[in-house]
Amino acid sequence: MSDSGTNQTQIGNYFIPDLCRGQGLLGIFVIAALSALLMALLHNGIGDFDFLWLGKIVLLIFWIALLSAIFLCRAQPYLLHLTLPRIALINYLLVLLAAALCAVTAEYWNNYSRTGIWRTDPLSILNIVLIAAIPAGVLLRLYYLQQLLHQQQKAGFEARLAALQATIRPHFLFNSMNSLATLIRIDADKAEKTVENLCDLFRYALKDSGSVTLQEEVDACQGYLEIEKLRLDERLEYSWDIKVELSDISVPPLILQPLIENAVFHGVQPAIQGGSIYITIYSCGDWLCIDLVNSLPETTHPRAALSEMTSGHQLAVDNLRCRLDVYFSGSAKLQETVFKNHYHTRILFKPLEG
Repeated sequence: MSDSGTNQTQIGNYFIPDLCRGQGLLGIFVIAALSALLMALLHNGIGDFDFLWLGKIVLLIFWIALLSAIFLCRAQPYLLHLTLPRIALINYLLVLLAAALCAVTAEYWNNYSRTGIWRTDPLSILNIVLIAAIPAGVLLRLYYLQQLLHQQQKAGFEARLAALQATIRPHFLFNSMNSLATLIRIDADKAEKTVENLCDLFRYALKDSGSVTLQEEVDACQGYLEIEKLRLDERLEYSWDIKVELSDISVPPLILQPLIENAVFHGVQPAIQGGSIYITIYSCGDWLCIDLVNSLPETTHPRAALSEMTSGHQLAVDNLRCRLDVYFSGSAKLQETVFKNHYHTRILFKPLEG
């Protein structure tokens, strides 16, 4: 969205916050109270501060704020198809209308309570509307600029995530094609089943989406392991232990599949007797933990095993660290260690709200 206003507004980037409830409505009343206090100080000063006048002006400004919030909330569904400049102008006029209505009502009531006559002073009404116009314009402009900044940050985030995501797809495709080429020479029926599974995996890997559910990621990993099980047969053993509900957890695509892929190619496949992979997903306080443990080819030097494993998949691990850092804004960790000839990888992150 730009200042030119050529694009259409969607509900997700409507620049006026939700003023019908919650923090949006509370913020309006806080601003109204501070504005009333400022007007009272300017009108009377500290020495002759008039609390009665403050009470009257607070009541008037609160009614203007409440009526403005109602107008803006009710108007939102009818404005979504308009450009941002038009939305800003209409919302500004609605606030002025709310100020005018409250000013007319206050004038009628004040004059009737003093003189018993229903009459208004147009200049007093205009004065209230003009006073309301200044903070309303400033606040709407602030909301507008805040939305533009949010859109710029979101665009930068999506571009960086897409770039990082793109670097992992060729690696995934290359290894999958190697698996299929090996299997075609061994069993044609299994190769056909593998092609079907690969279609599902490619469809998932090439999804044009910045996020998926953890359940979708696990389903893709299970499909990948089925492919490798057909190729490696009894040389590959794997198991899942899932202790949390996955369908409500949002993650960037392909955070677990590359790790499992590397576990197969650098841990299980080189071993003469094959190996095993264990995946555990559980919660630990506010954090969600994904533990992946795979066996390593037998070696007398654990450091050599660690070096061999990391040298084979450092690109994927570095890529994954970047994507986790971008998606979870720093609230994610990727840890690696070797223990008793097993390579242990742990992903820790705090699930995003909403």
